[in-house]
Amino acid sequence: MGQNKEHLNKLLDFIEALAKDKDNAWFVKRLREQYGLRYDGKIDDIYEYCIEQVIKEQAEQFYKDFPIKELVPGLMEDFEMMESFHRKNDFDNFSMAVYQQIERITNWVCQNQRLNEAAKKLMGHPAYIMSIQQSDGKWVEAKISDRNTTSSYQIAKLLFGKEASDKARSELAAHWAVDKILCVLYFVCYRAKLKSQEYNQFIEYKNLYSAIYLFRCLNHRGSELKEYQKKVIDDIRPQQGVYYYKFMQALLFYVEGVGNGMAKLDELYNYAASQDPISVKLDGPKVLGKIELPESNKKRK
Repeated sequence: MGQNKEHLNKLLDFIEALAKDKDNAWFVKRLREQYGLRYDGKIDDIYEYCIEQVIKEQAEQFYKDFPIKELVPGLMEDFEMMESFHRKNDFDNFSMAVYQQIERITNWVCQNQRLNEAAKKLMGHPAYIMSIQQSDGKWVEAKISDRNTTSSYQIAKLLFGKEASDKARSELAAHWAVDKILCVLYFVCYRAKLKSQEYNQFIEYKNLYSAIYLFRCLNHRGSELKEYQKKVIDDIRPQQGVYYYKFMQALLFYVEGVGNGMAKLDELYNYAASQDPISVKLDGPKVLGKIELPESNKKRK
């Protein structure tokens, strides 16, 4: 069983204080021999060993309640890498380790057949549910069936933008990396119950997952970034200290969202099964008024 983090931190401080006292050289030597640590007259190896134990405990706590148990060992390894790169202030590799955790979860979830059936069935349905307020002013917990039918903004449009009609027909696993993440975000983390007032939060997470993926691509040779992608990276670079925590928050939201959402997948599946599919519409050109062609253009061969 892992030890309390606070106790381990106190232990680190105690070891450091002991090692600074030359009279305790025997203790450092014994500790080094016990754990096979190198010794160059400093306490770096001992300190690093203790830090690794703390990070391991943090990984265990982070994924302790995650329900997809077969993924947990690999997720914990990636988490430990993430924290190690964070300590070294290696932002690019930190981002890659964050992405690897999201990728492991996403690829597993996107293989779920019930989720695939539900998602494809609902792509043309309204993206938002309605918030219902009682006469006493209290808000009622909305159900997945409380779709905002007055809105023509479809789920596929929210997820895929201009490519909605083409991508809505694909299996989840066939989508590009960020598209898969967005599908899991909407159908699993938000459980297809996104409120219109949550739109900004949804887009914020969408942008964070896209940014995490971009930094992951920097670790893969041959990945050519477009100009707008380079701008995202250039904007984040001066704020890396902040984005360490933004990326970790995005990871936490995803892990907790998938854990809760997969446990309640029946609600989504049963609702989708009760609905008829709706075709995904393309946004056509907006015609502001009647266009009169000149006489010379009315008849063309």
